[in-house]
Amino acid sequence: MARPIKKSVSIHARAAQLQAVARYPLAPDEFERLRDLLAIFCGVYLDTARQRVLEQAVAQRLQTTGSSYTAYERNLRAERDELRRLAELVLNHETYFFRNQPHIRALQEVLIPELHRKKPKGEPIRIWSAGCSTGEEAYSLAITALQALPFHNRPVEIWATDLSDVALEIAREGLYAGRSISQVEPALLQRYFEPSGDALKVNSRVQSMVQFERLNLLEPLPDRVGTIDIVFCQNVIIYFQLATSRAFLNQLYSKLPEGGMLCLGFSETLWNMFEAFHTREVLGAYVYYKDTRPAQRAAAAPKPQPAPEAQRPAPQARPRLPRPAAPKPKAAPRPTVAQAPSDLEALRQGRAYIEEGKTEQALDILRQIPPHAPYAAEAITLIARAHADRGQIDQALAEAQRVIEIAPMSDEAALLLGILYSRQGMWDEAITQLERARYLNSAAPLVSFYLAEAYQRRNRKEHALREYRNTLWKLRPYPPDLLVDGVAVQWLHDTCQRQIAQLSRQISE
Repeated sequence: MARPIKKSVSIHARAAQLQAVARYPLAPDEFERLRDLLAIFCGVYLDTARQRVLEQAVAQRLQTTGSSYTAYERNLRAERDELRRLAELVLNHETYFFRNQPHIRALQEVLIPELHRKKPKGEPIRIWSAGCSTGEEAYSLAITALQALPFHNRPVEIWATDLSDVALEIAREGLYAGRSISQVEPALLQRYFEPSGDALKVNSRVQSMVQFERLNLLEPLPDRVGTIDIVFCQNVIIYFQLATSRAFLNQLYSKLPEGGMLCLGFSETLWNMFEAFHTREVLGAYVYYKDTRPAQRAAAAPKPQPAPEAQRPAPQARPRLPRPAAPKPKAAPRPTVAQAPSDLEALRQGRAYIEEGKTEQALDILRQIPPHAPYAAEAITLIARAHADRGQIDQALAEAQRVIEIAPMSDEAALLLGILYSRQGMWDEAITQLERARYLNSAAPLVSFYLAEAYQRRNRKEHALREYRNTLWKLRPYPPDLLVDGVAVQWLHDTCQRQIAQLSRQISE
């Protein structure tokens, strides 16, 4: 039997196993204690939307260990190994080869060739896959390096780390099938993979370039980070709280060598979170890099502000696109036909997949909803969000525009379009869509926040000041530790206060 079946049992089928296990219902204080334990241990912060996942994981561990809940929680505080086992059950390990195409293209066509020209002969190019999961990203980086330097005798070393021993075991095997290799071109499959039963195995040349190691990103980083040229840390810090992200990024920045680069996921940005890095756009991908030289810093940034709009992605509060809300009757006129339970369940499951980062599964199930179904607009909005999370901006824009055509009252689609246009630097178009979203949903704090950001990029300071104040007003009902569509309320509040003070000074001058 082919070994990738083991992968399914070890990780991907764990989701099904969790579904089959009865939940252990956690009281609010119990959920908060476990959530905080996990956040302190590995950085991942579970909001209430993922409480069910934690309850299922706890139920499985109680069943396995035979412990009472009280004894189990006590054990979690004493045994880091058990804490890691629980974390493995709630962490998202879903990934696939060549996931972030813009960064892969930038790496192959620009970054690796540049490093090859700059480095002394024989010195390796070193790339770190931080949060490598089951190895698809690390092997993608190795293959990309081979494609970039086909005729050069330049060693390339991929250091791949993850918290999960189970994921690392699968990564070392290098056996893949199904969705994980669906984005690999046939020519690359033939060149860098070998048949192995029902799966394909990464060939020895690629495997020899990659070293896998368990590493907790919240613990002190090893000295070898100081030798790294490029860090791929994608879809990792989106699960961190703001303070955790800053602590990790500060440690990473201090360890990286001069010129060391950082590549984040599509839905992640460091703007207003950690501003020590400089930003560079490479073939449509945004790359952060370390440059501490005073002369360079003065030339690159005459004022202590974020990088200019032409060189950075659209602002984002927490590094995650806001998820479309649950279906709302006002989003679009509804036919009077009865809602098919299967369509509604597909919509709910698709949304859950997107929340877990499983965009391929989300697209599969959402496309099953007929285009004239009552909740088609919500389904297409989620499809647009999935494309955006995959870095497929053109597809995301097309789908979001399609929603506006069939459901012009959809505030979620207008908000998503506004964010997508902002990421393209199309500020006028972004403002148009965000103003539409504000009209359709006047109570949404995120709409006002993103609109304030867009106004500021167009130097409409009075308008920006008004919307920052509106954001604060709309945030009043929310506790500071809450996440609103994936964005930390405390972060929004602090950012608005800072921007209001800055704009007030500028306007009064």
